[in-house]
Amino acid sequence: MNSETASPPNVRHALVIAAGRGSRFKSGTEDRPKPMIEANGTPLVLHVLRAAGSAGITEATIVTGYLGGVLEDFLAGQAPGDMPGGMMVRCVRNEEWERPNGISVLKARGLMPHTFALLMSDHLFEPRILRELASAPLHDGFCRLAVDFNPSGVPDLEDATKVMAANGRVLDIGKNLTKYNGIDTGVFLCTEGIFYGLETSISRGEECLSDAVRVLARKGKMEARDIGRLFWRDIDDEAGLLDAEYHVKNRFPNGWAL
Repeated sequence: MNSETASPPNVRHALVIAAGRGSRFKSGTEDRPKPMIEANGTPLVLHVLRAAGSAGITEATIVTGYLGGVLEDFLAGQAPGDMPGGMMVRCVRNEEWERPNGISVLKARGLMPHTFALLMSDHLFEPRILRELASAPLHDGFCRLAVDFNPSGVPDLEDATKVMAANGRVLDIGKNLTKYNGIDTGVFLCTEGIFYGLETSISRGEECLSDAVRVLARKGKMEARDIGRLFWRDIDDEAGLLDAEYHVKNRFPNGWAL
């Protein structure tokens, strides 16, 4: 299969990064990992899995790290009805969870199908974002990022990962960009290309997922998909959690089954 071959858009597997501690929650993560913090009574990781399930995902690989055993036991103890559509979930432990998040993604190399969703366990998102991201074929070696082109509507903009994009391509990405027109939502569609990008960036001492995205962007292999006014939130602290709870409760009173 060459670089001009497009993969089918039938995406059924998600890689979910859930290894970090979430230190900005302070005492809230002393005895539980951040993905188990509840928003409106439901752990963040279950919000993400349910959104993924509503978008057609049937299998998930979750990379655990900080208090990994606690999260793994929690997921293993979920009743079948708690997992959307009987979703199959497996965990991969990242013992190096204190390193940047690109290390967690790389732990899943060799375990993913040709095309898969890449999600963050602390990023809530409307299922339609993932459905639309996966609605078009993706060429070998390429990846696609859901981008919010309404930066003014993003809470905690200073800490957000900024994106400069044009003509359907990501041109640059990073928290410290001074020129940008969008925000990284943390919802990706990926091929093996993401692992190539990670190996390249890590060899340079750059270990964040955004560093790998930048590698692909410079090769013209990172696509950008506009989410319009669809909902998403990156939850980094108590203020972000309260904001997300308010919007989820008011916009989606019946849950993510949209």
